[in-house]
Amino acid sequence: MPKLRKPETTAADLLAEVGRALFDNSEDWQARLAVALEVRRDTIRDWRSGRMSFGPDHGALDRLLAMVTRREAELRQAKNELRKWLEQNRKPGSNT
Repeated sequence: MPKLRKPETTAADLLAEVGRALFDNSEDWQARLAVALEVRRDTIRDWRSGRMSFGPDHGALDRLLAMVTRREAELRQAKNELRKWLEQNRKPGSNT
């Protein structure tokens, strides 16, 4: 039996995956992503469905990468601040 190839990930697939991750997989992630990318919500749906061209050279992907990079830095800073605060404020041997 021939081995089935996994379908290649498209730019639209990544748009959806990253959009969901950025906006906590909420029901309105497409609307929130549209606001962040400064496009209409219909545009997000059209990109995902293939009704509008959306490939690797699309500028929205660069903006999406910038958003992910910014969020990553924000989360890293929040994590470091939380860790430092816990170290300073927890009693030794406390796990709660």
